[in-house]
Amino acid sequence: MFDIDGVTSAAAARETAPMPAVTFDLFTAFVAAGALVLAWLVYRKTAPAPGSAAQATKGERLVYAISAAVAVIAFGGYLGGGVKGFEYREADAPAVPGDSSSAVLVPGPGAGSGPAGHGP
Repeated sequence: MFDIDGVTSAAAARETAPMPAVTFDLFTAFVAAGALVLAWLVYRKTAPAPGSAAQATKGERLVYAISAAVAVIAFGGYLGGGVKGFEYREADAPAVPGDSSSAVLVPGPGAGSGPAGHGP
């Protein structure tokens, strides 16, 4: 186990099973830097102009800046990794209906001239 100034190395991370090693790639750095720059720009651009009737408070400006940063991180995460899809566990999976193309149409009382949903 290597411990340098309180920072544990990747070799030590392999030795401790519950703690996985954390990686950091260049694209993540660009997305994070872009989010910070955009947040700073939004905060600066929403500064109240002298003499204007409607002025945003510091809290509102901060919310705008954080929202912009979150949007950049979400969009960057989508570009970096993409949406892989959603999976259900077998126990939680919804029931899949059978093939209805072989179903027999049985008209009942008040039935229209065709299958339901296909007009008069």
